[in-house]
Amino acid sequence: MAKRIHVVINPASGQPQPILHTLNHVFNEAQADWDISLTKKAGDAERFARQAAEAGVDVVAAYGGDGTVMEVARGLMGTPVPMAILPGGTANLMSVELGIPKDLEKAAKIACSQDSQVRRVDAGMVGDTFFLLRVGLGFAARKVELADRQLKDKYGVLAYSIAALKAVKQTRAVDFRLTLDGKVTEVKALTCLVDNAGNMGVSGFSPGRNISVSDGLLDVIAITNAGFSSLVDAGKKLAERGATESYVHWQAKDITIEADPPQSVQIDGEMAGTTPVTIRVNPQILSILVAGNPV
Repeated sequence: MAKRIHVVINPASGQPQPILHTLNHVFNEAQADWDISLTKKAGDAERFARQAAEAGVDVVAAYGGDGTVMEVARGLMGTPVPMAILPGGTANLMSVELGIPKDLEKAAKIACSQDSQVRRVDAGMVGDTFFLLRVGLGFAARKVELADRQLKDKYGVLAYSIAALKAVKQTRAVDFRLTLDGKVTEVKALTCLVDNAGNMGVSGFSPGRNISVSDGLLDVIAITNAGFSSLVDAGKKLAERGATESYVHWQAKDITIEADPPQSVQIDGEMAGTTPVTIRVNPQILSILVAGNPV
């Protein structure tokens, strides 16, 4: 059971809801000592997490969306301190990937329960930037760029579907040159994804079979067929049977992607310039608490 818990809270995440009363109830019941830090700007969550780990806490919990989770993760990577995820954002893809409930009380119990388990997970790296979910190029980056804060505040998770419909209209196939563990492959595609995790927040849609955050590999997906509906249909087929005429799927540890013309890049929902990009995996660099028994 965690005795000292530090919670990093992003008050701008998701929809307004009271959270301190719930955390106080759960942690007091578990006889855990806890405190909080509130983020105000980018970089705060990473700094707070690192400081808490150095102070000797047992768990650092992240309340917010995937951006907050990623920042806290960066602060804890390479330390023995596990992260707990308290989903409070729009999509919460990493929590879905790991089976962490969206209900705050249930998620908080994982942070302090003696029955919780530690899951060691991989992280990808672009330059000196870590990611937990994926890197998206082309269509995948334009979709993120169009799903701005105003759209997410108005429509919630549907903002990504609305943005995808807009992005499809602006997307044309381009020539990608992939260097995968030293082997060069060329493909004409609408977008490329480099996935550490499989969840994409669309029901029934996975970019590939057997994508794992703990296998020491990154999954590279090239989507070659146009249209939002075809993306979803092809994703379902790929999850069931493997590569289709709409998708090609590889796995690698070290990846370089070039595109002609250069394509926009997003890293875990944050815009990050244009191609070329070089990406590598860092196996099992982070510990995350997951449910050991139903909560």
